[in-house]
Amino acid sequence: MECGGEVMGRQVVKMQVWSHRLLLGCRSQDRMIQSESFAAAWEIATKKQQEIALTHINNISPISLKYWISDVLASGSLDRLNMIVLRQIASRHQIKNYSRMSKQKLVEHIQSKGVKFDTKNKFGLSEKSSGRDAFNSISFGNSSTPNKHQEEKIPY
Repeated sequence: MECGGEVMGRQVVKMQVWSHRLLLGCRSQDRMIQSESFAAAWEIATKKQQEIALTHINNISPISLKYWISDVLASGSLDRLNMIVLRQIASRHQIKNYSRMSKQKLVEHIQSKGVKFDTKNKFGLSEKSSGRDAFNSISFGNSSTPNKHQEEKIPY
């Protein structure tokens, strides 16, 4: 009888661990969906890209969703990128006083440097960087003030 209880105890622990990991994935994904980065990516995404995002959401795949957001934002124009990514690009291309510039002025300076986006050199980063710098710069912080997109419901 003792042996059977031990086996059942392990199964219970496995279910608890699985349930906890699933809950953490849901929380992480919820923060991403509530973020401004997701809202911006959703607005510029094509129908096909939106369907892909919904697949990631239904599969509770926060890492895939984060990649989707960075890919959609990278495919957009410079003025749709957030200031963190723009400053990172400006830093890589040695634009002076980039931290003091407005977003529009920063975009103009970056465009004057001839930064182009392609799949190999995403976000205008140098060849040495992997493109993950910009990927990791996307913030999904837990904000106490709701943004304008939190009220809208996304159809599944």
